Amino acid sequence: MQKMKSLLISIIVLTGILAGCNQAPAENKSSTTESTSTSAVKPETPDWPRTFKDSLGKEIVIEKKPEKLAALWFFYPEILVALGEPPAGSTEKEFLSSLAYLKGKLDSAEELGDKVSPSIEKILSIEPDIILATEQHEKMYDSLEKVAPVITLNTKDIYNDWQYGLRTVAKIIGKDDEAEKVIDQMMKDITTGREALKSIENESVALILSWDGKTFNVLGEGNPVYKLAFDKEQGLGLKPDDAFKGTMNEFTAFEGISTVQADHIFLIGDITKKETLMNDLKQSKVWNNLNAVKKGHVYLMDTSAITGGPLAIQYALQNITSALRK
Repeated sequence: MQKMKSLLISIIVLTGILAGCNQAPAENKSSTTESTSTSAVKPETPDWPRTFKDSLGKEIVIEKKPEKLAALWFFYPEILVALGEPPAGSTEKEFLSSLAYLKGKLDSAEELGDKVSPSIEKILSIEPDIILATEQHEKMYDSLEKVAPVITLNTKDIYNDWQYGLRTVAKIIGKDDEAEKVIDQMMKDITTGREALKSIENESVALILSWDGKTFNVLGEGNPVYKLAFDKEQGLGLKPDDAFKGTMNEFTAFEGISTVQADHIFLIGDITKKETLMNDLKQSKVWNNLNAVKKGHVYLMDTSAITGGPLAIQYALQNITSALRK
């Protein structure tokens, strides 16, 4: 649990830590119009070899479709599974395999160790065609490049935009068309969900992350789940709790949660421990006086929802629409 907590906290604060440090690639962002129009014009998959320019500006010539990929950061396995190409090896495999949408999907992948300091020996043992790294692996570049070609992508770019991450990895492995199919279907599902939830457009929603029922964070702007829930064009267009602005709002004391006025609360945490969490909360007068609690509008959602990848967005979408649809 401590390992899970450490990894997911790093995911949530990553955007703030890296903000301003890197510029997103020119092809990074896509408007809603571009995203939803891709079904009309499908990109052609170029023949091999293809040249890929990574976030460091390096041009890597990929001679043929890579069959074995070493994924060194948490978002790569999720993206690869969404594209139907699980990695040959992954860091943090044990944790990632516990996520709802990756259970059983990484069984054939080798464990490569910690995401920040993966094992060179284990990477070497799988004989990868390509190593997918991030700026977090800068000190290891020389060692990694002795094993296989290294492609580096920026964590902030991918965490902030699941479509960009999906399309970029797809270019590396020649699954461009598959990426567009996934994006088109997701945007259709989001649009359908937005229409279905118009009946509660005037009711506010808060997304609260809690690990132990004692420390609480209200997720804010910059978090992928926040964007999914509240963005008017690329999300569900829900109404956020007006009391909270910024990237994240952590209460220094439990009593601070009394400021949450939302009509609906999504409590995000380890749902395997939901009974203990909810039993403790039910003993609290502060908790019981919350608007959403009085209305019976509290919904539990597993931490699988907050990794920021396409499968996490899909998981969160299903949970939010299912809970709020009337």
